[in-house]
Amino acid sequence: MGCGIIQKRGDRNNRGSVVLFPGQFVQGLPESIYTFYEIKESLGSGSYGTVVSAVQKTTREQRAIKIINKFKLQNEESRKKVINEVEILKRLDHPHIVKVYEFYEDEFNLYVVMELCRGGELLDSIIKNGCLSESDTSFYMKQILSAVFYMHSLNIVHRDLKLENMLLESQEVKNIKIADFGTAIEIQPGKKLQQMIGTINYIAPEIFKKSYTEKCDMWSCGVIMYILLTGKLPFSAKSKKATIGLIIKGEYNMTSPEWRSLSADAKELIKYFLELNPSKRISANDAYNLPWVQASVPPDINQSLLDQVSNNLKSFRETTKFQRAVIRFIATQLLSQNERNELANIFKTFDTSGDGKINERELTTYCKKIFGTSLTDEEIHAIMIRVDTDRSGFIDYSEFLAAAMDRKKLLSIERLEAAFSAFDKDKNGRISAEELKLMLESNTRLELGAYSKLILDVDQNGDEMVDFKEFKDMMLSLV
Repeated sequence: MGCGIIQKRGDRNNRGSVVLFPGQFVQGLPESIYTFYEIKESLGSGSYGTVVSAVQKTTREQRAIKIINKFKLQNEESRKKVINEVEILKRLDHPHIVKVYEFYEDEFNLYVVMELCRGGELLDSIIKNGCLSESDTSFYMKQILSAVFYMHSLNIVHRDLKLENMLLESQEVKNIKIADFGTAIEIQPGKKLQQMIGTINYIAPEIFKKSYTEKCDMWSCGVIMYILLTGKLPFSAKSKKATIGLIIKGEYNMTSPEWRSLSADAKELIKYFLELNPSKRISANDAYNLPWVQASVPPDINQSLLDQVSNNLKSFRETTKFQRAVIRFIATQLLSQNERNELANIFKTFDTSGDGKINERELTTYCKKIFGTSLTDEEIHAIMIRVDTDRSGFIDYSEFLAAAMDRKKLLSIERLEAAFSAFDKDKNGRISAEELKLMLESNTRLELGAYSKLILDVDQNGDEMVDFKEFKDMMLSLV
């Protein structure tokens, strides 16, 4: 794979130890995209290429594949934008951010395999209905703000939030997935960004001055909310220059008839978003926790599933590093969309702060609610340690999915076969230390011996490799 995509990671990990991290298994395909996927239908096209739906031949899961024509990329900067999108998405693990699975490059195209969203753009709902109700707008804004809060907590700025980049998972499941991270960037705390970038109608005024922070995303959230409630752009004129003039002055209308029926809280939030002074503009954290946002009705959660998830978390066993790697692979790469959906709403009930992660305080609060005094704080802390497989101090979304799922379903023979095949790079029916290193190597650049030890812990026949029987026995010991 010639994409040149390099894993980047902060040095929070202990040296000398194999450590897992989000995006670890988002890797380049070793062979043609068509070896692994059946292309089904075109979902849309743009200036650089097309998006198609496809089926993974082994798992039969549906995916979207963005196919970028290399000859239409105007320069190296355009190519870097595609690579940047994959790099950023590899770091993100949130129920309202589109997921990336794999990538590939051949002579003619770049391919990015992503989560399939069949519900279309949120913009389509505005075009169809004119505007949304206040309750529906609150429902969507809560999802958007949670994702933005999560991004900003990782110092990532999207820089092109707009309705066209808000995808609905399906017409039935109204889950927002924020997409198109080609212009996203990591910002150093205390530093300012300078590149003028974004879509004019959504762009924050400070971007024109080429000195801005993550608060530019909050301005875009205000534009999105304004359009959802009214069906109109807050800043729009006959010319681009005139539109920019309105944005720089912060001149928008809230006196037209459609505003009369809207609550004072909704109007106030838009004013908070469209504050000209970025230092006074509301943050994603504060906006998410406003009563108007929190008032949106959460989806119904099946009580029996909730009880099952709680017990699965409670009984999640201590795992070896090899087992943790396999579980993480299955949770990030092999779960179906339906399985993820069932658990996503429960994840969000744990994540009361809305930052896309579960901290120990949130886990403790929830466990006390479910189990009462039958679980001590020490026992809850032990659950936290077991589930937090990358030792980040938080339970990430994929870690939650892995621990919350029924173990027999998670570790089905079909999934174990698919996981084994992914680790067995040369397809000789055995996993070597070298192959394990290829799958798990992080920025710590460990010696091969660290991976050999993981192999020896599982190796039953003494050949210094792991065959499928040994692999299966290792994983099914957790059931």
